[in-house]
Amino acid sequence: MESFDDSKRRLEIAKDIGKNLFTLRKAKGYTREELAEKSNLSSNYIYGIENGTYLPGCIALIDLSNALNITVNELLNKYMYNKKNFFLEKIALEFDNLSDYDLNLILNIIDFCAKNK
Repeated sequence: MESFDDSKRRLEIAKDIGKNLFTLRKAKGYTREELAEKSNLSSNYIYGIENGTYLPGCIALIDLSNALNITVNELLNKYMYNKKNFFLEKIALEFDNLSDYDLNLILNIIDFCAKNK
């Protein structure tokens, strides 16, 4: 049986994920119906996640993050303790949109920063 504290934490997490999902969906310019189509989830289920009624499982989190072209970490932002991995995953997603010139420039900036700690 779930304790009161576990139940309270589950509710808090559901609400936070819902807020993140709503914000990220809006930032991409998707309606619930568009996100539902892209993620193979129902728009009612997405509505339930966004208002904190449902706590999505692993598969739903993966499907939502793929549909939004984000990392699962972005949906779970507040609960991810390894921020370095979060930033690395976010950067990796952005690299797909960059030219070789831009990638080389970024590597030079990273080298410069590493040498001047």
